[in-house]
Amino acid sequence: MAQKSLGLEYQRTFETLMLEGYEDYLFSNSAFLITQDFGQHHYAYGLEIQEALKGEFGGLFVFGLCAEYDYKLAHFPISFNVNTFIGGGGGAGAPDGSGLAYRYALGLKAHLSPHFNLLARYSTYDFPTGSIGGKQVQFGFSYGMSPVFNTNLKDSRTLKQSFAVQVLSMDLDQADSGRLINTYKAKLISVEYGYHLSRKLRGLIRLQAVISDQLDGYMAYYSGLSYSVLNINKFSFNLSALMGSSGGGAMKTSGGLGALIEYGLSYTSGNKALRISKGLSTSFKGNLSAYYTQLGFIYNFESTALLGAKGSVIKNEKHYKLSKFVVESGIEFHLAPDDVDYLGLNYTDMTLMTFGIRCPIRTRLELLGQTRWALGGGYGAYAEGIIGLSTVLLKRDKFSIQLPIHMIVAGGSGIDVGKGVGFQINIEGKYAISKTSYISCSAGKMNMIKGNYDPISFNIGLKQDLFFYMK
Repeated sequence: MAQKSLGLEYQRTFETLMLEGYEDYLFSNSAFLITQDFGQHHYAYGLEIQEALKGEFGGLFVFGLCAEYDYKLAHFPISFNVNTFIGGGGGAGAPDGSGLAYRYALGLKAHLSPHFNLLARYSTYDFPTGSIGGKQVQFGFSYGMSPVFNTNLKDSRTLKQSFAVQVLSMDLDQADSGRLINTYKAKLISVEYGYHLSRKLRGLIRLQAVISDQLDGYMAYYSGLSYSVLNINKFSFNLSALMGSSGGGAMKTSGGLGALIEYGLSYTSGNKALRISKGLSTSFKGNLSAYYTQLGFIYNFESTALLGAKGSVIKNEKHYKLSKFVVESGIEFHLAPDDVDYLGLNYTDMTLMTFGIRCPIRTRLELLGQTRWALGGGYGAYAEGIIGLSTVLLKRDKFSIQLPIHMIVAGGSGIDVGKGVGFQINIEGKYAISKTSYISCSAGKMNMIKGNYDPISFNIGLKQDLFFYMK
């Protein structure tokens, strides 16, 4: 189980694309990168989420894989920085073609502290099969910690964190979405990661998607803060404010930039909590202004896998145990069903990029979360979010066979996904190519509830074990 020490870095960058024939739009990019240092050389790779904040394409999202290299100058707090990205996305009627997008950029990273950096680089961004692209300056910041994924507890720091799955009921009408003619209660599902900045203050990252048939394709990505105003025994009253981007489903979010204002009551028992909250979802320049009720199931934990805070020194090692999660990325192929989309066009085969995380919860059982986004086949706005379980059926030396069962939230590009929710059962083979890395192949069939998009799918990917301590 030995592993070289790896770090984790969060990046937030912004770039404005000046497009011919369209209003300029502002992209906000969030990257979650696994890092490793070799002297003056710094390597990083991971997931990047891009969201439109301003322009004509509110609700345009791009998901993909990001990699970068830094070379630190001797005697100066500056590094040369090279950044690359490939992914897929679209939405909001943007001319995204098949959804394929790429970026390469070159610039400088200024080290203001051991953890905090400022970024400035010249970026070339392009949807090669669409009409979006530009050359512009990208700026932002990064926060990094190392070691994070580490088998030596004495070299680690710890942080209180949480993971939540939430269901929402949002009250909408024709002022909020162009698809509605009457009042409508939309159902949404969200996943949220939280980390403690102090005893009462938490940072939040939240991703939402609709599971209502009239608004399929709507999704949102927010980050913000939550403050515990009052704590009495096992109950706490919290106020939260988050900002980010949302759109799709003909929701009137203008350029995408919006916010959530929320209050809620939580009941905690052990390391689990139940939270009910009320909130308001707004668009800063669009008409969207909708109240919602939210029910959340929360798992609290303390670990050495840090993101967004430097954590605290471990004083007592007694209760920590070595844990792991698995990062996976790959390519998915959907063989089109013999049917037509909302526009009456026959479905065609689709290629998607995937990224996910798996967490063992029993000896032969894993909890998994995954995103898939289109980059080939003419469905640039189509995306899928997945929560599921995977169990081991057979294990022999370096080879194993697993059975993943997925719940899928999907939508976009006029694909008939019904209520936007479905399920998929796969059969997966996995082969170890090193002590911590694997290659995998899987096959299965999607089934969307009340929709007709039920493709047969194939996936090939790479997986990597990441070790950390948890209690």
